[in-house]
Amino acid sequence: VPFWPVPMTMQTFAIMVLAAAFGARLGTATVLLYLAEGAIATVAVAPVTPLALDADAATAVYAVSGGSIIKSAAGAQHASVDITRHLFEVAGVDQSDAFTDATNMAILACSAELLGAGERLLTDTVAYVSQRKQYGRIIGSYQALKHQLADVRIALDFARPLIQGASLTIDSATAARDVSAAKLAANEAAYLASRVGLQLHGAIGYTREFDLGLWINRVRALTAAWGDSNYHQARIATALLEAS
Repeated sequence: VPFWPVPMTMQTFAIMVLAAAFGARLGTATVLLYLAEGAIATVAVAPVTPLALDADAATAVYAVSGGSIIKSAAGAQHASVDITRHLFEVAGVDQSDAFTDATNMAILACSAELLGAGERLLTDTVAYVSQRKQYGRIIGSYQALKHQLADVRIALDFARPLIQGASLTIDSATAARDVSAAKLAANEAAYLASRVGLQLHGAIGYTREFDLGLWINRVRALTAAWGDSNYHQARIATALLEAS
């Protein structure tokens, strides 16, 4: 199974945000109990994720509005490059800097999933080039291909300690900077893994029936989810300027 089922997908990010926000800032025990009992919930938080993921399958839809989280409802559906992700407009969501601690946790979780997807793409690509023959020779034996795969390995290895480090400083004053650095590195590493994977698989990588395309589309979607690279570059720059 290439991906988690819908409820687990939402729990990865939305439940993390809701639990942290309701627990730390709102103190609403009833909602926390509701989430802990397995409720399928989703949330929209502008600007990092203005559309709610899988709101059609959720039992509760929330939106961050000003300094509060409000109960809302799913609106119009938007297409995603990843067909397993169903994105919906949510009434009441607006631009807000509230619950930064909660969104940092979701950004970090998204970074970790990107790292995992990149690792899977690299593993599958190495396995493919190790058995694919062309002109009577295993294509993985060519030096140029080895260099491309080595670049992916290095990028993923550089992203991993940033994600691990951000998990240790998630409650500190440098959380925003560290989490954004992790997301930026994860975006670049996973995207490189997807590009190299597609190139080395050749035409089969474009086929809809082949799992590689599922992983590539998931990476493409997650690089924009919870803030794209431009957003996190600006966030890092702001944090550094404030520190100086």
